[in-house]
Amino acid sequence: MAGSISIALQGLNVAMQGFQTSSSNIANVNTPGYSRQQVELSSRAAPEQGVEILNVSRVADAFANQQLWSSTASFSSTDVYSFFAGQTDDLLANPNTNISAVTDQFFAALQAGVDDPASIPNRELILAQSEALALRFVEVDRQLRAQNQAVNTKLESTVNETNQMAGLVAQLNDKIRLSEARGEPANELRDHRDELILSISEKIGVSVQTGTGSSDINLSVGNGQPLVVGGKASQLSARQGDPDINDVDIFVSVSGKQISVSDQIRSGEVGGMLEYRNEVLIPSWNELGRLAVVFADSVNQQQAKGVDLDGNMAENWFRDPANIGDIRAYSSNAVKMSSTSDVVIRDSNLLKASDYVVKFGENGDFSVTREADGKLFTQDYFQPRTATLTSSYEDGTALQTTGELKLNLDGLDITIRSDSGVAFGKNDQVLVQPVRTGAELMSVELSSGRELAFASPVRAEAAEDNQGTVSIAGVSVNSRHQLIPVDMSPAAPDALVYFTGENSYSVFNAPIPPANFDLESATAFVFADGSSALGRSYSEGKDIQIDAVTVSATTLSDANASPVVDLTTNPVQLVFGKDSAGEATYSLYDIQDPANPVVLSLNNRYVEGEPIQLEGFEITTRGKPQPGDRIDFGFNTEAVSDNRNALQFSGLQQLKLVDGATYQDNFGRLVEQVGTKAQVANINLQANEAIMQSARSVRDGVSGVNLDEEAANLIKFQQQYQAASQVINTARSMFDTLLSSVG
Repeated sequence: MAGSISIALQGLNVAMQGFQTSSSNIANVNTPGYSRQQVELSSRAAPEQGVEILNVSRVADAFANQQLWSSTASFSSTDVYSFFAGQTDDLLANPNTNISAVTDQFFAALQAGVDDPASIPNRELILAQSEALALRFVEVDRQLRAQNQAVNTKLESTVNETNQMAGLVAQLNDKIRLSEARGEPANELRDHRDELILSISEKIGVSVQTGTGSSDINLSVGNGQPLVVGGKASQLSARQGDPDINDVDIFVSVSGKQISVSDQIRSGEVGGMLEYRNEVLIPSWNELGRLAVVFADSVNQQQAKGVDLDGNMAENWFRDPANIGDIRAYSSNAVKMSSTSDVVIRDSNLLKASDYVVKFGENGDFSVTREADGKLFTQDYFQPRTATLTSSYEDGTALQTTGELKLNLDGLDITIRSDSGVAFGKNDQVLVQPVRTGAELMSVELSSGRELAFASPVRAEAAEDNQGTVSIAGVSVNSRHQLIPVDMSPAAPDALVYFTGENSYSVFNAPIPPANFDLESATAFVFADGSSALGRSYSEGKDIQIDAVTVSATTLSDANASPVVDLTTNPVQLVFGKDSAGEATYSLYDIQDPANPVVLSLNNRYVEGEPIQLEGFEITTRGKPQPGDRIDFGFNTEAVSDNRNALQFSGLQQLKLVDGATYQDNFGRLVEQVGTKAQVANINLQANEAIMQSARSVRDGVSGVNLDEEAANLIKFQQQYQAASQVINTARSMFDTLLSSVG
């Protein structure tokens, strides 16, 4: 009898616990992360019999939780990527902010100037449109910088939130371990921990491992860097980029060491922002900068080939972009970089919209990585620096001396010098950003429409009594830099600095007088240290050092406007002849005094269509000359209505100057690329959202509360309670009957 009552009491306890568990499930049906609980029972073996409560467990599936955490991280990544990519797409494609529309307006105004080059209102309108174009570049750059700052700010706040939640997970690991050691259930603590891990997954993708033989859950980021191990949490930090100060890099502190994980995080909001920055923001930023550089440089080059309304050789239309690039050393370098290191844009047509990383190896070996496409240029790719008398060294050359590396790549002159004059150490790195600030620094240098160089500086006329068919095909300015005599005495023979281009020069022994300089027979100057005098890099505004003699930047600047043969006072005559083989030749004379012409060059071979070089100018002819035929060249005075150079300005819109595309085609290509990435991000967002919802449904199907099921459980436990009570009542009645029968 006592056994029946004991068994019934056990049933009552089971019913009460089941009733309480179902009540708790029902109460938490809408609690985020709650896992339904159930009473685990076991029948008691004979002779005791009855039932016992083993545990109140939470219904959870580790695999379902892992899938939900992983899919949530992927969804969050594409969500934030899509958001920022959409902003960039809107910025570039919006007619009110994009570059293409204002470029159209600039060239439309320019065409009016071509039609009437003497019109002051037309010239002022062109200048105003050029200022609007420069301001548009600056404004779009400012918007991209604002987006970059928004990403950096959000990265910092996200990292801080992650640190707080990681610390709570570590605390919950301790609490769960202690609760279970005391034999207390920790279901709610486990639910809270799982919900925190889900929130962390939204912020930054994590790998989840269950501690062996332990209730702990450990978290790691990147390629396995620990974030939470048992009751200890590592600290994430968002720090200013090294060496790019516009970036924010993510670090994790492990055993007192800061380990960068920016390149390892692929999911969560942090992964999405880093991916957006690398795939959309920085490429767009560099592409915009390159477009600004090419536009300003090409317009400046054409401007330099003309004269303004007052007959003056033109000044730069836009700010010269040659020296806008940045070069930065990594703070971890063993050898510090000198502040004299620089990057010069030598040929804007060869530019790539990219940053470059120069990495040094042992014994000064090096490699260069072009970040835009990941192309690696090993040292074997580069050849020793070479030059000809008429050109600077070619692309893909290098010159390396102790503590100094000079590279020529993609139209760039890159010079890296160590601060101490010793070779850079193994794993030292330098970041080169040649075009990042191109749009930010774009500005108009001219102050008046009169300064627009619409006229050609050279007037060319064929003699009326010429017997051949030769005629002028074109005249253009090829360089504003000229010969600079240098007095080297008594250290060495006198020298001539000969500019082979806007950014390069060679040094030759000086003939007497300098006007007799002949490039074909010139002798290269020999520097005291034996280094080459040919194809050296030049940046406007910088001095030139030749042994112990310094040629000042002021001297160089003055020389830019003074041709060896000043066509304003010294007209030049080209006279055709024949050599002994009957081939056509030409000679050049300074005819300031027609009765006493001065020989500039004699008996040069004439090839139809091949440019004839006059210092600072280039003449192209067509047809067949006869001996004695003449062409006179002089400065184009009173060229008010001359639009020959203006026509060349107008033609720039159709030239493929930017990576094989026109200005507007290049910008359109950028808009298309960003738009495509934004669209793909939206597609991925929808797919990842569906995957996340599916994973959530699976998890809820296992752990979620079903109200119908819980209602049925309540009835079941109620009936069990009533039945167990009836057993007790029956047992008591039987016991009373038994007592009465023996009493």
